[in-house]
Formats: sequence, structure tokens, C-alpha cells
Amino acid sequence: MAKTPVEITTQLSMAEAADVFRGAMRVSWWSENITGAGTTFEQPRGSVFDTVAQDRPDFSVMAMLGGRGAEIQKSAVHMYMWDRGAHREIALGVGRNLGAFGIKANRKIRRFVDTLTELDPSMKYTGI
Repeated sequence: MAKTPVEITTQLSMAEAADVFRGAMRVSWWSENITGAGTTFEQPRGSVFDTVAQDRPDFSVMAMLGGRGAEIQKSAVHMYMWDRGAHREIALGVGRNLGAFGIKANRKIRRFVDTLTELDPSMKYTGI
């Protein structure tokens, strides 16, 4: 799962899709507040060449999934979203550190896709 980018087309608004992403990437209260293995959200670092890209995303975010305090076990889910008028296009990708297998990231992507499907039955996706 998620070895290639997950590509999604939805009719949800950008704000709705971003809110679903935030909820899907969260971990349990226990993990976030007690063990320090919570999820943090950051803007993905780009390239200097992003400024000349023909089709830059309208919104991007990176969810850093905690590894119980060990940097080597962390993984990240990147979301890039384009507003195409009547629909939104979303691309998801997984980045992981050496000691992370990406299992948690893949579960979070599946949760995101499942929730989008519940909210927008017309949603289409590939890559899972």
C-alpha cells in the first residue's frame, strides 16, 4: 500500500478535505499526551524549483507520525491538493526514516480514504 502516490478526486471542499486529513492522521490521546508519539503537522519543504512549477498545489501539508520519541522511527504522510473548480485533486505520499516501516502511515492513509468515501460517495482514488 502507498508504494506509489495515492491520487484522489473528490467534490469535498479544500477545507473539508484538509479537516478529514487532520483527523485521520491523529493518534490516540494517550500517544499524543503521555508517550510523546503524537502527530505534528508541518509545511513540506520544497525545492527552489517549485516556484517555476507549472501546476503547483493550492495546499500542501506534511503529517509527521511520531516514533515514540525516536527520530529514526518517524514517518511522514505528505498531502498535496489542487482546487480544480468542481472538484479537488489530492496526492498523498509516504516518507519514512530508516527505522520506520511505514505501517502506521499506510493505516492513516487508509483511514483518510475511508473517511473521504463516507463523506463523498462519488470520490475516486488510485494507488492503494
